[in-house]
Amino acid sequence: MVAIRHTPDAWRPYAIFFPRLRSWLVRRFIERAGHDLRVKSNADISPNIKVGSRSELGRNAIIYGGVTIGDDVLMGPNVQIITRGHNTSDILRPINLQGSSFKPVTIEDDVWIGCNVVILPGVTVGRGSVLAAGSVVTKDVPSMSIMGGVPARMIGKRGGALE
Repeated sequence: MVAIRHTPDAWRPYAIFFPRLRSWLVRRFIERAGHDLRVKSNADISPNIKVGSRSELGRNAIIYGGVTIGDDVLMGPNVQIITRGHNTSDILRPINLQGSSFKPVTIEDDVWIGCNVVILPGVTVGRGSVLAAGSVVTKDVPSMSIMGGVPARMIGKRGGALE
């Protein structure tokens, strides 16, 4: 059993059946799913999301409603995509009585989201971007950029150095 636990997903005996089952189930309840959707284990997904073709939802991902994910998006484990937050402006009322706000998140085509990335409400991640592991994305990400850090900032451009 130890040998099976530390092998890549594709070589595990159950690697053919369970990923297909997860993808089949997710396709039945999300708003839109492209072809060849891959859903890793323990992904916690809201029904009102849209996912493009050949994209994957990473292991232990948490994806709130109101998220649109494009084609060919790779997602590492433990990614969180958040679209809601608590209102906090009234200092005379407890936060839990102030309601919440909602801002959709859009992830365009051909994006790589590293492990443990947090994407906060209202963010658009541009086409071809890379989000480095552990980043907290608080603002829109330009196309073809490499972002990293807390909060995330541009650390490079795909195909060349930072300009």
